[in-house]
Amino acid sequence: MFPYNYHTHTARCGHATGTDEEYVKAAIKAGYKVLGFSDHAPYRKYSNPRSHMEWDELPGYIDSVMSLKEKYKDQIEILLGMESEYYPYCHDERKELSEMLDYMLLGQHFSTPTGEEIHFFQKNSEEEILIYGRQVVEAVHTGMFTYLCHPDVFLNRQEAFTDACGQVAHMIGQACQEEGLPVEVNIRGVTKGLKDFPDGKQYWYPNKDFWTILSQYDLKVVVGIDAHDPQDLLDVHFVEEGLKHLEDLHLNYITQPFIHR
Repeated sequence: MFPYNYHTHTARCGHATGTDEEYVKAAIKAGYKVLGFSDHAPYRKYSNPRSHMEWDELPGYIDSVMSLKEKYKDQIEILLGMESEYYPYCHDERKELSEMLDYMLLGQHFSTPTGEEIHFFQKNSEEEILIYGRQVVEAVHTGMFTYLCHPDVFLNRQEAFTDACGQVAHMIGQACQEEGLPVEVNIRGVTKGLKDFPDGKQYWYPNKDFWTILSQYDLKVVVGIDAHDPQDLLDVHFVEEGLKHLEDLHLNYITQPFIHR
């Protein structure tokens, strides 16, 4: 059990459930020392209500988290964060947003803010996989993000670990090593169960083939629950399953809270 979780969503993103306070209570019950809220960040000009909050929901999100931070300050440290994609034409807006927060996570789900082109967490072609890698590498080098979450999410629904998958793993490992940016073993993928790959059963993510490549780089590794329901914070057995799947890689896990305000 890690004493932190910095990857926590809210109902504002359109695909999570529970109240903000229910997440806090679940985190306290589970024994976390730090809970970071990191809901999917909004865009001023782009709407995708099933994937991220709307811009006009931002003040309420900030007020809610700050209120809970004060209310529960004697029981748990609460941090205000967000999970965001990165697109160069939204750079100034992302920078402005990051300055309101304790931290910002990089999570590249789409090739564009509206999600109308490439969905990186669906079955992708080799070229689409490489587009994901290039976008992530560009974002890593901005220095804007605290860590890269679910770096292997592009393997969601893939049937095999292809040459393009390996190439992207090396691209991400090299970029994160150069920038000293931690990467996340994402536990949400474990809840989807093991899948049949040509070389045996694997999680789509955290994917062992992907993490075998990342283990070749000098990286710090974060464990993220990616909670979309308060119950996710209580289901500790999924954390144990995910880490066991990767245990022979001897990854350099960050075992204590490392983001503070």
